Amino acid sequence: MSTLTIQRRMTQEFIAEDPVTIALIPSVAVVQSSGNKKRFDGPPRTPQEFKLIPMTFDQRPTVTVDGVDRIISYTLLGVHNAVMELWDHWVDDEDTYVIMAFAPGYGYEKKGLVERRLSGG
Repeated sequence: MSTLTIQRRMTQEFIAEDPVTIALIPSVAVVQSSGNKKRFDGPPRTPQEFKLIPMTFDQRPTVTVDGVDRIISYTLLGVHNAVMELWDHWVDDEDTYVIMAFAPGYGYEKKGLVERRLSGG
């Protein structure tokens, strides 16, 4: 058995210890008549199992137009062939989670860096 196969299996087992099932919603950029881009929700992807890992050291307050909004960062860990793209998002208990970037997955996992927005937080 190759090292890559072992690492993929270990990632699957790590996710299985505390999985969360999420149907990510793609965000599709559409060019408006003004030339500006506006994002719209595409059809949700097939639900997948992930592990949502809080990055508590990276909490930082942000003030937005409609009040205080606290952004809390997470890593969304998926298996190597998980389907996730930048700007994919989901809503849970009125909080919105958005994939803002990716961390290296080295061929055995896929790691989305996620911001969670809490209204009025």
